Amino acid sequence: MIFRWMEENKLYVPSWLIIGISLVLMAVVIFMGFVNYHREKNYMSKLLKEKGAALIWSFEAGAQTGMMGLFGNEIHLQTLLEETAFRSNISYIALVDRDGVFLAHSDKNMIGKSSKAFVVNGSFLPTDDLQWRTVEGKGQVKIFEVYKNFLPIAQKHGYVEEEEGHHDMSCSPEWMKDMPQDRILGPKHQPVIVIGMDVGPFEEAMAKDIRNSLVTAGVIFLLAVAGIVSLFWAQNYMHSRKLLQDIRALASEIVRNLPVGMVVVSGDGNIRFINSVACSLLAVRPESAQGALARSILPIALLDLRNSISRGKTVVEKELRLPGRENTSVPVNVSTTDIVGEEGQYMGFMFILQDLSELRQLEIKIRQREKLAAIGDLAAGIAHEVRNPLSSIKGYVTYFGSLFAQGSENRKAAEITAEEVDRVNRVISELLEFARPSDLKLVATDLRKLIEHSLGIVAQEASFAGVTITTQLDHNLPELLVDPDRITQVILNILINAIQAMEQGGQLSVATHQQEEEILVDISDTGHGISPEDQGNMFNPYFTTKKNGTGLGLAIVHKIVEDHGGSVHIRSIQDGGTQVSIALPIHPVLES
Repeated sequence: MIFRWMEENKLYVPSWLIIGISLVLMAVVIFMGFVNYHREKNYMSKLLKEKGAALIWSFEAGAQTGMMGLFGNEIHLQTLLEETAFRSNISYIALVDRDGVFLAHSDKNMIGKSSKAFVVNGSFLPTDDLQWRTVEGKGQVKIFEVYKNFLPIAQKHGYVEEEEGHHDMSCSPEWMKDMPQDRILGPKHQPVIVIGMDVGPFEEAMAKDIRNSLVTAGVIFLLAVAGIVSLFWAQNYMHSRKLLQDIRALASEIVRNLPVGMVVVSGDGNIRFINSVACSLLAVRPESAQGALARSILPIALLDLRNSISRGKTVVEKELRLPGRENTSVPVNVSTTDIVGEEGQYMGFMFILQDLSELRQLEIKIRQREKLAAIGDLAAGIAHEVRNPLSSIKGYVTYFGSLFAQGSENRKAAEITAEEVDRVNRVISELLEFARPSDLKLVATDLRKLIEHSLGIVAQEASFAGVTITTQLDHNLPELLVDPDRITQVILNILINAIQAMEQGGQLSVATHQQEEEILVDISDTGHGISPEDQGNMFNPYFTTKKNGTGLGLAIVHKIVEDHGGSVHIRSIQDGGTQVSIALPIHPVLES
């Protein structure tokens, strides 16, 4: 859920920010541990100080009570010290004078001994207020000492009276048994009461609390780091997912726009993917083919090819003719192979279909050009050899014809012979025109004006033949870079052929329009049309359907248009008219 939310909101965290957050979080955890340690330490000091103060006040109160003899004769000051130290779990309680001599001690063996640590000086200055310090005891054990001037409550109420000039201790004789009463209770000496408490249990408890705090902080830190790492992983996941989506989209776009057809069939025989090129080659609709059974969509030839090969083998350069639209067949190069998963499991198979139509048309064009080139070379050689004798023949025919009387049979025969010689000479001229290399004189030309000029030339011939001319010329066409004389020759040749095809009259239509980067000129007639067998030979030299035709007119048209980088197409229905379409590029790539 969070991944999807981050992806939808395009939330991406930089790596440096994640590292920075981790470092800040670590610093916060360390600071929290440091603060917690000092808090625990201060709390321990306060607790020990309060405990020491309570013990001191209790001891002073007990001392007053003992001095009054209320404890009887069995309890004395030393007993109170020992019992207080034992029952309060403290290390020691002592009364020391200002020279560091122990006047009373919870350990009897220490009475009378001295310690430099309790000598009143700059580092140890007891007052009537509570003070504390931490010292090192036996065995390097830390001792928390609470100390102050010993002030028995009896003194405060006048049990010691100096004003009358004597010391009235007013103390039970058993209370100060075996102790220097005057040094303990005398106001001039004023001893110091010291309570020493072992810090070990408190430090152990504090260490335990600190450990617990550190464990808690560590867990919080680990959880936070885990969250940050999860965030980092989430970012990497989103980045990888986005990269995978981009790669999938790119692969899908590449496959969808491949110039070859692709059909993927799953193991259960259903079509899982088919691109637009394959749909066009197989003459099927994408929505009906996707997910359908392969045997109900694919041609039998493809399925037979698939069944004829062994699994795992790829068929390359296997050419088939697949049924296309309008009862046509399409030459296709087919490749097929199995689709195998990462673990080697069979997942289906696929077909790669490559349309060979353009390749076959190109091969036909190449063969036709080679054929035309060979014929042209042969014709040019023959034409040069024949043309010279023709001039001599025509001269002799004209001479011999002049020897006969005007209107005689011999004179008519000579004239017919001269006409035939002219016709042969014209054929040779056309043959040389066809055979010679292109020498285009390109000029920016308004194609509409060329067509109107050509129509004006054939207007009288069309009128004599009973042909009506209609035009639909686009006035917004751009100028073309063409040879005006050659293009005029092309248009005139097609117009004359169209008029001659309408022996009983008819309608001649000329239309122009722009289609993408080409200008199309459509010339249509309502003549007798061309049979399907003859349509494929219309541009071959010396092929003609007219009695007196040379068979070079359309061949020359085809050559001139191709020299301009264009193309010529004929669509005709026998006894239903013919349409010749000339396509000229706006930015021509001229034939060399």
